[in-house]
Amino acid sequence: MARYKDEEVVAALQPHLEDGERLVNFAYGVRQPNIWVIFLLMLPAILPGAIAVTLMTKEYIVGLTDRRLIALRVKRRPPQVKEATAYDLASLPPSRARALGFFTYLWIDDEAAPFRAKFHRLGMKENRRHSREMAAALTGDQAFLAT
Repeated sequence: MARYKDEEVVAALQPHLEDGERLVNFAYGVRQPNIWVIFLLMLPAILPGAIAVTLMTKEYIVGLTDRRLIALRVKRRPPQVKEATAYDLASLPPSRARALGFFTYLWIDDEAAPFRAKFHRLGMKENRRHSREMAAALTGDQAFLAT
């Protein structure tokens, strides 16, 4: 199921790093439409509904550095960056996270540039570990590291 290789993700994040900035964690995540929207789209016919959901899904590569969280909206393989957003860790807006069996969820409640995505444990080779370490760093809750 792995969407991207580690080397592809690091290469996509590299141009967005500042001088001396060190990449600590990186993960692949998606933002899908609400489950009820997915259900309504699938109701008339499965295949057209699945195509519509795929077109509405946004893919992200997220990197945590020693200074910032960088969220890149990407398409295709190798990843082509469509949009880049960075959040300074020193002045990070309120953020939340949740870790469930297959997914880790991250939310950044920034008024100017809100971010939310879910990270499947099989999205990349170490997606579960990286996304949970990012969740722990953003929220300060070390419980994410125990699961």
